[in-house]
This record gives sequence, C-alpha cells and structure tokens, in this order.
Amino acid sequence: MAGAGWESAACAVVMESVDVSTGAKVLVRSYEVNGVILCVPPAGHGRLRDMPMQPSVPVVDVVAALDTAVSNVPVPPDPAMRIGSVSMVESDDLMGGSEPATNAVLVVGASATDLVRWLRRSADPGAVGRRPVAVLTKVDAPELGSAARETGVAVVVLDPRARWDRVLVTVQACLDRVRDDGEAGVLAPAVDVDLYGLVGLIAGGTGGLVSIEDATSARVLAYSPSKGEADDLRVQTILGRAGPPAYLDLLRKWGVFDAIRRGGEVVDVPEHPEQAMRRRLVIGVHSRSGRHLGSIWVQEGTKPLADDSAEVLRGAAAIAARVLTREMQAPSTEGQLVQRLFGAHGGIDASSAGAYLRWPVDEAVTVIGVAPVGGDRAAHADSMIAVGGAIRLHASAFASVAVTTVLDGRAYILLPAAGSGAVMRWAGGLVARFDGDPALAGAVLRAAVVTPLAGLAQVPAGRTEVDRVLSATATVGGARVTSLAESRTAVLLGEILDAISGRDDLVDPRVTVLVAYDDKHDAGLVATVSAYLEAHGNVRDAAARVGIHANTLRYRIDRAQQLSGLRFDDPDDRLLTAVQLAMRDHVG
Repeated sequence: MAGAGWESAACAVVMESVDVSTGAKVLVRSYEVNGVILCVPPAGHGRLRDMPMQPSVPVVDVVAALDTAVSNVPVPPDPAMRIGSVSMVESDDLMGGSEPATNAVLVVGASATDLVRWLRRSADPGAVGRRPVAVLTKVDAPELGSAARETGVAVVVLDPRARWDRVLVTVQACLDRVRDDGEAGVLAPAVDVDLYGLVGLIAGGTGGLVSIEDATSARVLAYSPSKGEADDLRVQTILGRAGPPAYLDLLRKWGVFDAIRRGGEVVDVPEHPEQAMRRRLVIGVHSRSGRHLGSIWVQEGTKPLADDSAEVLRGAAAIAARVLTREMQAPSTEGQLVQRLFGAHGGIDASSAGAYLRWPVDEAVTVIGVAPVGGDRAAHADSMIAVGGAIRLHASAFASVAVTTVLDGRAYILLPAAGSGAVMRWAGGLVARFDGDPALAGAVLRAAVVTPLAGLAQVPAGRTEVDRVLSATATVGGARVTSLAESRTAVLLGEILDAISGRDDLVDPRVTVLVAYDDKHDAGLVATVSAYLEAHGNVRDAAARVGIHANTLRYRIDRAQQLSGLRFDDPDDRLLTAVQLAMRDHVG
C-alpha cells in the first residue's frame, strides 16, 4: 500500500452532504480506515467545517476524564453534547478573529471579558459553523455561566494549577478511544485491554484510586475517578505538577523509586498523617527485556484496600507492560495519519491528509525537526515520547493549527509558513524551554527548520531535510537552531564521510601506521598532525592547541612523516590526511 493513499486501503462511498457555510449540496467521498469514517470533500472545495471528521465523545465523559483537573462547570452540559476534535488557542488569536478548526477549544490566557465576548460573537446567527461545542479555560467568573446558558456552549473551568499539555493529552485520549460503528462514541474493542480499562479493573480489584505513570514519573498515562478521596499527592500528579517536596523526599528515602525502577516488587507505602498522605501500593512496570516502562500506584481511599491488592497489582503490571509496549508501537488513527504525512508507514497523498486535517493542500508550510543531543543516548527515544505532549502544547500555542508527531526519537512540527526569522526565534525558545527537564535524562534539544515548502506534498521532503541537518549537527555546542542553508558544510561533509567510511579500500595504510604507532607508544602523533593541519601549518598555533612546545611539535611532525611516508608540505597529502583522520573520527 506504499504511497497509494486511502483509496487503496478501503472502499470509497460517495454520499451527499450539505456545506453548512453555503447551504449548497455537495458530494463527499467517505472512507473507512481502521474503523474510523473519514469524509473527504471534492478537490478544490472549501472545507466542510462542521462535518464530523473524527469519532465523537460526550462532553460529560471528557469532564469525568479530567477528574480533579476540573474546578467548576458553570452549567452542567447536556449529555447529548459531543466533541470530535480538540485544539488549543491563545487569547490573541481568539480575539483577532482566528477561527478554531475544532469543536472543543482550550483557550489559553483569555480574560473572562474576552472569553464571554467571543462566545457571544460565535453564537451570532451569521457565525454558524464557527460555534464551538465546548470551551475549556482556567478563568472562573460568574458571567461565564450566563454566557454558557445564552450560547449553548459547554464551559469547563480548569484548576489554575493544571498543565495545559496534560489537559490536551487527556481530551485527545478520550477521542482516540472511540470509533464510529453506526453509534458514534462506542468504545473501541481492545485486543487486550487499554490503560483506561486497566485502571478500572485495578480499582475494582483493590478498592483504591489508581494511576499509571510513565517511566519518567513526569506524566500520568491513565487514572481512575478520584470520588473526592484523593490526597494532595494524587491531585498534584493529575494536575501535572510535582507532589509535595517533603513527601517525595520521604519516598526516595524509603527506596520507593529505586524499587519501581527494579520492578517485580509491590511496595507498601504507609500513610503519613503529617503530610496528609494516605497509604499506597506501587509497582514498577517492565517489558520482558527489562526495560522500565512506568509504574502503577494505588491510593487507599476512605475504605481499606482489599487483602489481595498486591496480587492484583502484580497481574496488572504484566498487562500494563503489554499495553504500553503495544501503544508505543501502534499510534492512534490520527497519530498514524500524521506520521504518514511526514513520510512514515508508506506515506499518504496530500489531498487526503489535507481533508482529514482541514489544512489547505497548497498552502506554504514550515517543517521543524527537534532532536535530543548528549545525555543518555539510550534514553533519547523514550525522552522524546515523554516530552512530545509538551512540544505539541507549545506548537499549538504558536499556531493553533500546528501538527506534531514523534518518530524514531525525533519530534516533527508542521506549521503554516511564516517569516524565517520569526520561526527560528520561536524554535530557539521552544528547545530552551526543556533545558534541565528530567525527562531528557541530561540531554538538550536542538532544532532544524525548513521553510517555506510549497504545500503538504512537500512535507516528507521537509522531514528528510531536517533529518539531514539534525544528523550532521548532533553534537553538544553550536547553534541550538539551524537550517540546511546555515549548516550546509557540516551536512555535506558528514554525508560524504558517511559514504566513504567503512570502506577498507579507501583507508590509507600510511595513516594506519601512525594510529598503530600511537596506540603502542602513546606518542601523540595523530593529535599533533590533526592540530598542525587545522592550523594550516602554523607551528605556534598548532603547538598551543596540543599544549606542547613548538620545537616538540616540529619533532613530532618530522617523526610522523618518517614513519608514514606522508609529506605535509604537499597540499594533496595534507588534504588526504585530513580526510583520513576525519573518517576515523566519524566512525568513532
């Protein structure tokens, strides 16, 4: 199916629909892909703004899923109210007239006055098609309740401490768990059980409040309803905040986190009245290969935990390992579509991707690649998965239509084309935001930018270009954000070395002699020759680089020429030696 698009993967059905913006009847092609109905308007037709493009979920289910992150719901939403897509919008974009492309909107930074004004404006009869179904905000004011009743929009007020990236991921997870099978919103059958189903099973078996965290303990992957029984550690964790420092120090002192990393052991954490913390059971989750995937926590509520709770947790850890491994390998339908847009899984035709994402096919775009550098290289892939949600948050705040994904240990961002300077400055701020983030395990982020690209069809080529730049500049130091134009020397030199490295027939035995002599006698000849060539034959500068006297450097250069037969007064020998040493460093 590589490159064939959706037409080859599913039977197309042509149906009649109505463009709500014009009232005109249009023919729409419908495809079923992985259990999801995708509606694609004819080429050249404007987007059908209110046509359901994804499965939908009741707003009341989203409120329940957000749990303690919800501070207030001024007007209880009608159980029939459903959302099918979600995005994040900044106040400036909202008040500037930007139209959200989704029917659930996370509004960042808006005042109550601005939010009420926008809600009433969206409810104007002439604005049909722009009215959201649900708005999530951290602003709590009496006038929001009045606006919700007047406009029929569900307003959900969040706890001011809630992290926007955690809220966005939670809402999107609700959407990822449903499918359209004739009854929109029916939970998709799981091959085994998903994390949300698993926390329900654990809660039922233990009688406690359950949460599953990722390997970094920086993100809650799923949790059961709190029922008003959550202590402060659980509340803070669900909000995306670190727990009380004094209590976290106690957990470290008691060896809880070490036990989680080892796995296989159910740790009984006693209550701590001084910290207002209740008793907990916790177990680490590991793959069959021993890779640490996360942890399961069960907080005791108003009733004691069941006697066999430890046994329940051991079984749950085995199931969670399978689920987490499967989810790491199998993204959601929308996630897979976005990955295909960037050229993965055989790719996808631009018109189909544009119709699903409601993105004009021929609009100029920007592609940004973000990769970790330094730190624990073995943790890079997991680190990028851990910070992927936060990267999506910041990208959506910069451009509400931003599309992001994580592939092969790198994050990719698709934005509308903007001025190169503005994009480079924003990307610089983005990578700097994650400096010191524990999820990166000591690494720092670097970014590569390509802009403008002619349209969605060029996105895979954009990803290839940023990959070239990231691979060539994958060292600590230097510019944090760059492009192919700014890094062409490093990119081309790296790719040339890639092409010739590993070929024994291109290894000069004269340089091999120098390396072997150094290995045996620790004579420093290779480092001396490298410094001499980099200094263009300037003895004083080369000696300073190596930290030796100029006469010692002259002796070493003469000794290197005698041993190898190379002549460093010959420009061809100098060039060849430089290339040979670069090949050696590149392979190393």
